[in-house]
Amino acid sequence: MTDTTAWTRPAIIVVTMVAFALLLDGVDAQALGLAIPPLMREWNLTRADFSPIAAASLLGMAIGATFGGVAGDRIGRRAALICSLALFGLATGLATLTHGKDSFGALRALAGLGLGATLPNASALIAEFTPVRYRSIGMSIAMLSQPTGSMAAGLLAAVLLESHGWRTQFLIGSFAPLALVLLFLWRLPESPGYLATKGVARAASRANLGALLVPERRRDTLLAWLSCFLSLLALYSVLSWAPAMLAAEHMPLSFTGTAIAAFSIGGILGSFGCGLVIKRFGSRTAQILIGATGIIAGVLLIALFRAGLATPVMIGGLMAFVGVGAAGTQTTLYALGAHLYPTELRATGIGAVLGIGRLGAVASSWVGARAVDAGGAVGFFTVFAVAIAAATLACVLVRRSIPGQPSRYSRTAPERTP
Repeated sequence: MTDTTAWTRPAIIVVTMVAFALLLDGVDAQALGLAIPPLMREWNLTRADFSPIAAASLLGMAIGATFGGVAGDRIGRRAALICSLALFGLATGLATLTHGKDSFGALRALAGLGLGATLPNASALIAEFTPVRYRSIGMSIAMLSQPTGSMAAGLLAAVLLESHGWRTQFLIGSFAPLALVLLFLWRLPESPGYLATKGVARAASRANLGALLVPERRRDTLLAWLSCFLSLLALYSVLSWAPAMLAAEHMPLSFTGTAIAAFSIGGILGSFGCGLVIKRFGSRTAQILIGATGIIAGVLLIALFRAGLATPVMIGGLMAFVGVGAAGTQTTLYALGAHLYPTELRATGIGAVLGIGRLGAVASSWVGARAVDAGGAVGFFTVFAVAIAAATLACVLVRRSIPGQPSRYSRTAPERTP
């Protein structure tokens, strides 16, 4: 499929199916945050009691992404994706039977393993069923599916949490991926590229993390890891600590949800726009534009808060551009992960990039809080701007960047005669 230049109907069906798996991944990943308030009341716990559970879930996702990618290159993307969906679906369902934080936390960590392993295998399948010319668009679809799932989880919570409780939401988050497992067992094909490579090159014996660090790949691999770590540090700092930061700056509580919504919308637009720019101009140019957008927005917010001129309208507008910088960088790295490694290492490579990145998300639990405590909004957005700047620099220094493609018109248009 990757050698063709046009979409085919079977490929579109596969990409749609796999994108839906990532959407459910986003629904389940958001489940813990939505469940914490009712769980605090039900079990008489504080928000701090759930910090280790959140960290364990993120760590599980990091481990799942890293080794789930290795599994995808050894046993196939299809089998690894089905197993990861079954794992987080079952763990989420079993969590509804718990009545204490220890067993609940253990199951959320187990669900994190499945959630993390879903990402590299779904991304590899999308990359390998997408024509090379449109691969950056395909990776944008992968990137967009998760935040769309998170938004869907929020809408579902608005309908269900008050009237039916957190267990009903978790049950839906369990049954949906398990139903998808049955569909995938029936209709999801394995990547033809993976099958061909496995037969010819014995991919199963070569898929390991060490293969990502051989001399010809080491520099690009380490730079991609560093970029993903820093960008997810920035992204999750905003998602986890922006409400606390705004509250510390005496912004209305009702505004915090609006600010995060603006950030999410900017992230969705930035992710899709980044895919288009990569396709036309290449990953290096795309990351410079996306990174500069986030950095400038962060610097403007620092200046506004330092001068005491920040208003909800200004903050909301700039938060959208902050989202462009944070989420757009992730889209670049998704596309780069699919581009840097050959088919027999693709899931391993993507998984390692995402796994290392998830450690940045874990680090945000402490970095974001300390930034707010030390410097309020100024300290918070300074950390964001520096992290995105460093992530952009690392991404731009990757030697095997994705080249841009001239438009079909520019290649085929006949010369005008005088």
